Amino acid sequence: MRFSLILLIGLIYADVFDGYTLYTSGNPYTTYLIDNDLNVINQWDNECQPASMGYLQPDSTLIYPCKQNDVVLEGVAASGGRIIQYDWNGNILWDWSCDWEYQLHHDIQPTAVGTILVLAMEDIDGFRPDVVLEIQPIGFSNANLVWTWKVSEHMGELNNPYTFYEDADYNQMDWNHFNAVSLNNEEISLSSRNWNEVYVIAWNWGSGDILHRWGNPQNYDGDGEQILFAQHGVNQIPNGYPGAGNYILFNNMNIPGEQEGNSIVMEFDMDSGDVVWTFENGFYGAKQSGAFRLPNGNTFVTVAGDGGMFEVTHDGMVVWEHSEEGVVRAQKYSMDYLNVLGDINGDGTINVIDVVLVVNYIL
Repeated sequence: MRFSLILLIGLIYADVFDGYTLYTSGNPYTTYLIDNDLNVINQWDNECQPASMGYLQPDSTLIYPCKQNDVVLEGVAASGGRIIQYDWNGNILWDWSCDWEYQLHHDIQPTAVGTILVLAMEDIDGFRPDVVLEIQPIGFSNANLVWTWKVSEHMGELNNPYTFYEDADYNQMDWNHFNAVSLNNEEISLSSRNWNEVYVIAWNWGSGDILHRWGNPQNYDGDGEQILFAQHGVNQIPNGYPGAGNYILFNNMNIPGEQEGNSIVMEFDMDSGDVVWTFENGFYGAKQSGAFRLPNGNTFVTVAGDGGMFEVTHDGMVVWEHSEEGVVRAQKYSMDYLNVLGDINGDGTINVIDVVLVVNYIL
């Protein structure tokens, strides 16, 4: 019996993607990088409240969005405004607070060219739609504005699916409530909690109008039923991953006037509009949360509120889980994600352990 139990645990564990999980928890706030056995590989101590989640970079630095002391606009949900870049040892390499006319909030997306896409809000005489900014870090505490995309410049009639309906009856002080930005194949994915909808726009090419949208056709007088309710974390599945080209998100199912229900992780084909995979198992996240496809076909999920993180197979088996207070969204990275000097320990792979050895040698 004992042998059978060990064998079963081994088979389940074998389905776990071999990687490292990055999340921020607690107050004071600490960002942890852990392995599948919950061993802490590294940690970064932060002095400010996270706006969303941190992003580990291939060079082993951490880019961390958090709330600035002097906000540009008051009353913005998941207010950010400050972005810090740490090295592996927790030393600050760049620390910028936005003093432009925009209030950063929620998510960011580092790009391969060294810039950072950020979600922000503008105020037009009391009307507050969202914007996407691309910034270039400069020096220790400055940034240049490289590119701007504004909802206010892409508004139109109700029956135009490529623009935002200009008379849509959403909160004028928080019109869109974008909560996620993601980049893949030169296209940006956006999630709007208030519109219960996700969008794809071009990254600095084309007209800037909406390329694709999904989740709530009532917003443009389209056919079909509303599918999304306060969703978060939309991103396109990368090339080479199972489901590549599809989109995945956490459908919170936070429906006004209803009791707490069941949230749903959803994978869908943007072109056909078809839902191709779902997972629900009694979990519920009223806010934030997220989902990412992993290279082996598993899906990594965060349920904000209870700090729950888990990994589930395509067949619906949860093969790894962990919970930490205050986690709003987390992400898992492959063992070979980091670019270091080489295979330091001679085990045939280049991974986080090689980074640790290099750092310890320098120290």
